[in-house]
Amino acid sequence: MKDVLVIDDDKKICWAFEQFLESEGYRPIIANNAEEGLRRIAADKPDVVLLDVKLPGMSGLEALGEIKARHPWVIVVIITAYDDVETTIEAMRLQAFDFVPKPIDLDIVKSVLEQAFRTQSVRSTLPTKTADESSTAEIGHRLVGKSSQMREIYKLIGIMASNTMTVLIEGETGTGKDLVAHAIHKGSSRKDAPFVPVDCGALPDDLLESELFGYEAGAFTDAKKEGKPGRFELANGGTLFLDEVSNMTPTLQAKLLRALQTQEIERLGGTQRLKVDVRVIAATNQELSEMVKRGQFREDLYYRFKRIALHLPPLRERQEDIPLLITHFLQLIQEELDKPIRGISKEGMELLQDYPWPGNVRELENCIRSAGSLCRADVILPDDLPPEIRTGHQVDSTGTSQLEMSLKSVLKDVTKEAITQGKRELYAEVVALLDKSLIELVLDEFSGNHSKTADLLGMSRTTLLKKIKQSNSGF
Repeated sequence: MKDVLVIDDDKKICWAFEQFLESEGYRPIIANNAEEGLRRIAADKPDVVLLDVKLPGMSGLEALGEIKARHPWVIVVIITAYDDVETTIEAMRLQAFDFVPKPIDLDIVKSVLEQAFRTQSVRSTLPTKTADESSTAEIGHRLVGKSSQMREIYKLIGIMASNTMTVLIEGETGTGKDLVAHAIHKGSSRKDAPFVPVDCGALPDDLLESELFGYEAGAFTDAKKEGKPGRFELANGGTLFLDEVSNMTPTLQAKLLRALQTQEIERLGGTQRLKVDVRVIAATNQELSEMVKRGQFREDLYYRFKRIALHLPPLRERQEDIPLLITHFLQLIQEELDKPIRGISKEGMELLQDYPWPGNVRELENCIRSAGSLCRADVILPDDLPPEIRTGHQVDSTGTSQLEMSLKSVLKDVTKEAITQGKRELYAEVVALLDKSLIELVLDEFSGNHSKTADLLGMSRTTLLKKIKQSNSGF
């Protein structure tokens, strides 16, 4: 039997909840104040608590804090007023699972309870704690993966770490090129010397030149009186990582090539050649060979970089690494979010493994970070994932433009008719009609299944039920 504890001092509300819960197959437990509720949790160990905010003695929010401290496995749903925004925000900050507004809508209560017990069901399939007990500082951002592609990458990193030659790392945005560069440096004899990164795509040409080579006093307007050392000087004895090197202009490419060949640099506005001992690792998301053919990148610099080249595979080509990456990111974000996250449901994991990940590992990390922030308990469910993950694809630009063209064609006639009839508030009318019509159509496609409809529309089941309730269409 699924136990639900109701903590409310209004006996009429408790009676109504009792009747409703029994009719839905739950076992209701009633307490009329927070202190009694805490005793019942310890004795009966209910799965879910419906907790009113306004209670005699200890308040609902105080009780929420006590429940989470003493019984972290219990899911707490707050009962509050529609306009009590501050209380709602504070309750969610204290890790309430959800809130039920007053006046109470039993359809919403039913939906929230279904999601709460679905969460408890997923919890039972997960380990008590994440597999790695290391601290966030120990885990860090690092390369993760056991696929055949990643094993080859690790071998190449080892080879590259054993020498001081220039390295080129190629791969799509978000594949972890900076992590590979760090790994090569950390495994090399230069590991105790500086690792200095430069994002060549983030700086305009004149600033990038001064960042790389430094400048002398008075070299240009606003230059510091004492001058400034460049990244080559700062990386002396260590490694200089040039990210997105394809963004360099031909002039800057020539200066870089000269520095690589001579291991000497010259500050802007200076005349003295400075000797440097720097290993350069370059990275790009572009096909440098194609840029060379188009005359956009120096051929001699390209071959200088390509002495040793490493290509990082996109995430879609190593999907077997996704569960490992998810576990890694969950461990990484727990301290940041200040809440434990034990794992992700089987359905959620399947969705993540089926998605093509155009943004690669970085997109996956951002997805897990977002889902971890939004999940209401210590497990991530499909509803916590972004809409594009739940639907399995992103809306491409062609599809979007076709949709816009179709809508504009219809709205053009609607707008003309509204002007002729002297209508006002057309925006609200059209949006409400579109909202209602779209929900009707999707519901019809899924034969009235609310969960599937909510997934396709990219909204929670609770929000869908609210919209259906508000509509006068009778669907």
